[in-house]
Order: sequence, then C-alpha cells, then structure tokens
Amino acid sequence: MALPSRRGFNNILIIGILVFIALMNLPTYLRSKVAEYDAAQQSQQAIPESVIALLPSNLNVKALQFPNFTLTQGSPWQTDIALDISPTELAGRWMNLSGTEIDKATYDKLKPSLRSPSTLVVDLGPEIEPLRLTYFQLPQFWLIQNAENHWLAVSVDPHYLFPLANQN
Repeated sequence: MALPSRRGFNNILIIGILVFIALMNLPTYLRSKVAEYDAAQQSQQAIPESVIALLPSNLNVKALQFPNFTLTQGSPWQTDIALDISPTELAGRWMNLSGTEIDKATYDKLKPSLRSPSTLVVDLGPEIEPLRLTYFQLPQFWLIQNAENHWLAVSVDPHYLFPLANQN
C-alpha cells in the first residue's frame, strides 16, 4: 500500500478536522432542533376555540382605569392606591386575562341577574380612543366584555383581579 502524498495527507487532515468540529457541534445542534420542535408542538397545542382573550396581545396599553384605582404604565407600572402585589404583576394579570366565551343565549339567560356593572377603561394613548370594557362580578365567575365586544366568563378569586391592601 502506497503512502499518500503530502497533498493527499493534507486533504485527509483537513477532512478529519472538519469531521471533528462537526461532531463537537452535533449535540448543540440537536438540542436546538429539539427545542424548536418542542416550541412548535406547544404552539400547535389547541387552545379551545371558546377561550378568548380580554385584550389583543398587540395593544400598547398606557393605563388601566378601574372605578376605584388606576394602573399607569411606567417602568415599572404604578398605581394610586396600596396593593397586596406589585402594580406590574396586576397589570400583567389583566392584560393576559382570558376566559370562556359566552354565547348570546347564555348571556340572555344571565342578563336578568346582572347588577351593578363596572367599567374598565383601557387607555391606549392620546391619539387612540380608549376601550371601555364592562364587567360584572357574579357569585360563580366574572362576566367581562373584551375588546372585540364578546363576553367572557372568568373563574378567579376576586382578590386575584383586585388585590387591594385594605380588603379584609
């Protein structure tokens, strides 16, 4: 068997180094592909069609004005009353809130029991008309009108949406 020439030996050495580099990067590459696949699977997991969001995720909210207090966007969010949690966390709760969509027939059944509506004003800045969202606290759940004028039922503790420090 003849020994490779100097040029042939250099080619074998270069190919060997490239294979070594590829083998060293293979675990990282495979981990990134698995992470991409997992992310795609999670995004494809079907959220039931009846679950809708209170606010679209693309809104640039400047303030959330409730009947008794206001949350104002800043770094971090600020409020005009004492809360049991940070204003930033409360603003996140409201802006990421979703619930089960209530159809017209169900809303018509609930309508006689709806008393004392409250309004959440979502301020989107000086150039955009604010959103006015009506909500009711019922014994079993909250009935809240979303930005698209659909009604959603949200089953959370009142303290989750209104963690006021002076509540008992």
